[in-house]
Amino acid sequence: MNQRYILIILLIMVSVFFAGGQSKYPKDYFRSPVSFPITLAGSFGEIRRNHFHSGIDIRTEGVQGKAVYAIADGYVSRVNVSPGGFGKALYINHPNGFLSLYGHLNRYAGAIAAYVKTQQYRQESFAIDMEVPQGALKVKKGDLIAYSGNSGASGGPHLHFEIRDARTQEIIDPLDFGFMNPSGISPDINWLKIYPFDENALVNNTTNPALIQVSGAGGNHSLKLTDSIRVSGNVIFGIETFAIALGGMKTGVHNITLSVDGVNVFSQNIDRFAFAETRYVNSLMDYACFLKTGKKIQRSYVAPNNKLNVYSDLKNRGVVNFTDSKKHRIRYLVRDVFGKSSELSFWVVSHPPSVRQVHPKPESANLKLMSYKTDNQFEQPGVKFDLPKDALYDDLGFEYSVSAPVRGSYAGVHHLHNEYTPVHSFCTLSIKTDNLPKNLTSKAVIVSVGTGNSFSSHGGTFENGWITTKIRDFGDYTVTVDTDPPVIRPVNITPNKNIKKQSSILVKISDNLTGIKSYRGTLNGKWILMDFDEKNHLLTYLFDEMMKPGKNTFVLRVTDAVGNSAHYEAVLIR
Repeated sequence: MNQRYILIILLIMVSVFFAGGQSKYPKDYFRSPVSFPITLAGSFGEIRRNHFHSGIDIRTEGVQGKAVYAIADGYVSRVNVSPGGFGKALYINHPNGFLSLYGHLNRYAGAIAAYVKTQQYRQESFAIDMEVPQGALKVKKGDLIAYSGNSGASGGPHLHFEIRDARTQEIIDPLDFGFMNPSGISPDINWLKIYPFDENALVNNTTNPALIQVSGAGGNHSLKLTDSIRVSGNVIFGIETFAIALGGMKTGVHNITLSVDGVNVFSQNIDRFAFAETRYVNSLMDYACFLKTGKKIQRSYVAPNNKLNVYSDLKNRGVVNFTDSKKHRIRYLVRDVFGKSSELSFWVVSHPPSVRQVHPKPESANLKLMSYKTDNQFEQPGVKFDLPKDALYDDLGFEYSVSAPVRGSYAGVHHLHNEYTPVHSFCTLSIKTDNLPKNLTSKAVIVSVGTGNSFSSHGGTFENGWITTKIRDFGDYTVTVDTDPPVIRPVNITPNKNIKKQSSILVKISDNLTGIKSYRGTLNGKWILMDFDEKNHLLTYLFDEMMKPGKNTFVLRVTDAVGNSAHYEAVLIR
């Protein structure tokens, strides 16, 4: 009797859990990380080049210094300080199995600030990334832990905020935990794109994709097109869609479902993902369209080597075959984090494919068939290119050509396929140098060639006339040298200046090609903590106990990635 009673209770609990999904994540366990209403400057799962946005960006009214609070009891588990990335970031583990992250901070508060500064002086490094021993920095819900800022690779003052599964490190949409109220606005659908999938497929009687504008509001959308859309053969679909958050920010949607004649053929749900998966966003979206136009078309198609774990209801990976002479109803249903939905419904007219003679290009010096399933090696005079297994999302007819050297280069310009095809993994590129003086071999690097023959360094090592490096994008590459030292430009100091009325030393540092590798500032021969704002090229030393009354000798040495260095020295009087 007792066992039957326990079983009934368990069944009731399970049914309550699954009814409406209301217990998936706790809605009242966490408080807000800020003391003002949250509006967004960036959303979870937002489609970006090379990654999904991994949290929410909370607006801070365009200023730095807003108080940031612990969202629940826990302990600081990691501190990361970097000139780029999240800048000053803080990680807190909570007893309920979740982790909160606070990024782009201006500064830490209280015991956390003291701990971080101690570690920086111990390591003699501004940049640190360290796990904090459990219990060393305990926090209570509502404790002041930091102040919002603009550090790292931030485009303006805001707080980057994440919640993760502490066990798996998967990132979860913070809005699933009740941090914001619904906007009440249904998602927008702005564009539809229909793609012929293979050589015998047609859209509107051509082999070109059709990009069609969408109109509508209040959850109902339609095509800005009166003519019928004709399709034939294997076709895939895609849409650009946004949810609308409080404050009017366009945010990422959670769910996109595509059905044909009432049957689901594709569904994706982005409410959590792993960091190892994030670069697969380049396969989810129309990568070339994004680079060319900025439109974020999400394709309802799963490439053979797209390993994102967000898909369901797949029929033939989302490829739809049209071979009859009928009309077919296509329906998109889009939902945001709050369950608000929008629909786009339209008809296409199918017609049987006309089989055309398609002659595949022969494999030659200009075209090599590469498989995503295997390692691929490509070699021509002056270039070697190794593309590892799983670096591609699908098989590729790899195209190659070479053109004459450009000004300042020591090799021809090697054109590796095209920049509009994404690459998932790092690949090895080696280029043979031409007429490179022996005294410059240590300064040589592989560079990508951009508009106006501009160079972007990818580093490299020299051996037996070849430069070798790792790249993660197709494009145009050659070899050049970096012989220019970094530039040091003091902002608020000069030799023998009386600095009694100021509280900091500000210095701009920059490098024209290979980038700053290291810098070291000292006062009277001892290392000092200089905050590096990489995007603004600014070093800041806030006066502390290292700055003594009287004369102080300030020395700064900056080194770039190939060993060129610059030196600045000044006596400062306090």
